Amino acid sequence: MSTVVIAIIGGTGLDDPTIVANREELENIENTPWGHPSTIFKGEVNGETVFILSRHGRLHNKSPSQVNYCANLWALKRLGVTHIVATTACGSLKEEYRPGDLVVLSDYIDMTKGYRLNTHVGTAIENGGPRGIIHLPSKPAFDEDLREILIESLRESGVEHKTRGTTVCIEGPRFSTFAESCVFRNVYNAEIVNMTTCPEASIAREMGMQYASMAMVTDYD
Repeated sequence: MSTVVIAIIGGTGLDDPTIVANREELENIENTPWGHPSTIFKGEVNGETVFILSRHGRLHNKSPSQVNYCANLWALKRLGVTHIVATTACGSLKEEYRPGDLVVLSDYIDMTKGYRLNTHVGTAIENGGPRGIIHLPSKPAFDEDLREILIESLRESGVEHKTRGTTVCIEGPRFSTFAESCVFRNVYNAEIVNMTTCPEASIAREMGMQYASMAMVTDYD
């Protein structure tokens, strides 16, 4: 049976030392072919080793388009991570997705504008990155086994949640205009909108890690 090593990706709220026991910041992570990753911590949850990556940096000083997604995921892969649980804040596009709800994402629509590397293959060859090209299947968009584990955990905890949700991932850092939100809701039939799912989800899959994401609704978009 293969070893499962879990990483949690999220914002600066995950720097809360009460989340994990024996927390330590990893300060000697080697540089990746894409440069330096965001801050990574190592700790324990119920006796199991868990890595926590602060997507936007420890000081929350990286916008969604400035996050070094390739470096972050490469660093986690080198640490032996096999499964990633990502967290993200989101705006709701539909009334039944209420502020405070947790949404286990089931699909995404990539509306980023090309400022982000959307693959790790062939994008840093000169620095030791992999060559070639990957035509990546994207159905399902997230690992179904990991999604089911998240859903079951939410059921057991009694937390308000949605078991499915399509997110529109926008470039940011600005929020959507009203007209854009109407298009996302009425034309794309999406439930929520956020800024960090793409290309994080697809690059994790390229690197062979199982990835699922849980979004918290913060407001009505």
